[in-house]
Amino acid sequence: MKMNLKKSLFVSMAALGLVSAAGVATSQTASAKTYAKVTMNSVLNSDPTTRNVTLTGTNALYNKAGTLRGARVVASKATVSNLANANVSTANFRVYRVATTNRGSVYYKVVSFDQNFRGWIYGGKSTGSFAGGVGPYTTFTSTTPTSQQTSTTYKITNPGTGDDAVTWDSPQYTQYKVGKTITDSTPYANATFKIDQSGYRTREGSNDVWVHITSTTPANTVANGWIKFSSLTPVSTQQADNAVRINLTDQSGKTIKTVDYTVQNAVKGTTLGTYSSTSGLWTLTDQTANDIVNQLNSNLVNTGYRLESSNLNTVQRAALAAAQFGTGTVNIPVVSTATNTAYSTITPYATNSNNVSNGTRALTAVNNGVVNMGANFVDTNPNVDGNQGGYLSASDFNNFTSAQQQTILNAMTKAFTNDPNNYGPTYLTNLNNTFKSAAEGQYVAPSNLNFTNGNAANGSTFTGDQLMSYIRSNPSLMTLQSPKYPQFVVPASSGNTIQVVWNTINYTASNAYNGTIGQPVNVYYTFTD
Repeated sequence: MKMNLKKSLFVSMAALGLVSAAGVATSQTASAKTYAKVTMNSVLNSDPTTRNVTLTGTNALYNKAGTLRGARVVASKATVSNLANANVSTANFRVYRVATTNRGSVYYKVVSFDQNFRGWIYGGKSTGSFAGGVGPYTTFTSTTPTSQQTSTTYKITNPGTGDDAVTWDSPQYTQYKVGKTITDSTPYANATFKIDQSGYRTREGSNDVWVHITSTTPANTVANGWIKFSSLTPVSTQQADNAVRINLTDQSGKTIKTVDYTVQNAVKGTTLGTYSSTSGLWTLTDQTANDIVNQLNSNLVNTGYRLESSNLNTVQRAALAAAQFGTGTVNIPVVSTATNTAYSTITPYATNSNNVSNGTRALTAVNNGVVNMGANFVDTNPNVDGNQGGYLSASDFNNFTSAQQQTILNAMTKAFTNDPNNYGPTYLTNLNNTFKSAAEGQYVAPSNLNFTNGNAANGSTFTGDQLMSYIRSNPSLMTLQSPKYPQFVVPASSGNTIQVVWNTINYTASNAYNGTIGQPVNVYYTFTD
């Protein structure tokens, strides 16, 4: 009887909606979200170099501690994972604030060395160590320079303003906000340096060799600093009378190292090997060949290169055998020791944001920093009297001394005034457009245009987002620069006197498509006039 009464009451309450309302009220109470509260938030004042970290990839990056009300993701766990496994030093991070919550959690505020990523990340349960989403990280691994490196005198191979052409207070992106020692090495084109320290950026690996150089003369000590070893060229020394010179060259023909192989008591003019009149061949003994290989291998330590073959081939042995002491020179090829050879070469395309109707064009790489273009000038030879009209390239004009350039400009100014129909404003406009238009289709190639996607093998696919993430973490790929190009102008304050200014164009990466490792991939850049 009691059971029937309870059942009747329940049915009546349900009909009146009382049970449903009670159920909703209970559900709302149970699901009410609670948030953590900050119990401490302070700036870290310890030695900054002890606060270099790597992201571990286990936690996302937030605008505030992730368990606080209003916290939002600024870098997803997938992005953080890519940064954790990145092989470029822009993915290094510096910790500069610490906070704790009432739940006992520690959060660190971090910033990437290229300043593209900044936010709070979970750091474990103790402020005494880095844990959770961050871990301590040694951004630069020191090595001992080889005796060959410390005994050789070097020059900067291609002086200029590029990242690989200048010296740094610390190797690039190994310390936060530690930048260039000098911003232009052109004034030190003839300076000579010695190596006193060496090492490599940890993320890039042992092939990314950096050395610290010091000037051999007090006048150039302002340029002392860190630079890529590959940016240096040994200064040629007098070849000894008892030496055969061996140039170790890469695939582009650049000399990576010069080694003089000496033989005690050898006489200048005699040969390293012997010639057989019967066979018509030059021969080198196995002992000499092995000795040379060992010496070359020793000189290649910490250079990022190795011999193309572990043994000298027949052609190389013959060339060495025929080389004369005191004057003979032989080239031996070397290759990079990079472990991952699977990559996709980036092909850049550019669009003028101010003139989209012109479409997108592929960019052509140049290496000399000056636009590859020329035009007809009223004078092309400043070293002789009178005008020598004809074709003059921007590179040739750039190579003239200031006085020689001024001679050309004076001739242009005179023609501008006396022959305006041929060399007046219309001529200058067309001349400037020629150089500018050419520059818009060219870029100064950075040291590496290859996308490796970690250790991915040839044939594996990647997304455009993965490629753009890699590019954003690499400033030399995020922003490409055109070679400099001349513009001949008549300032209002100078009457009709023609002057030259040099401009460049910056291309900014905007998007990329999916691709396959081992095949070229297009990346699209934009620029403005």
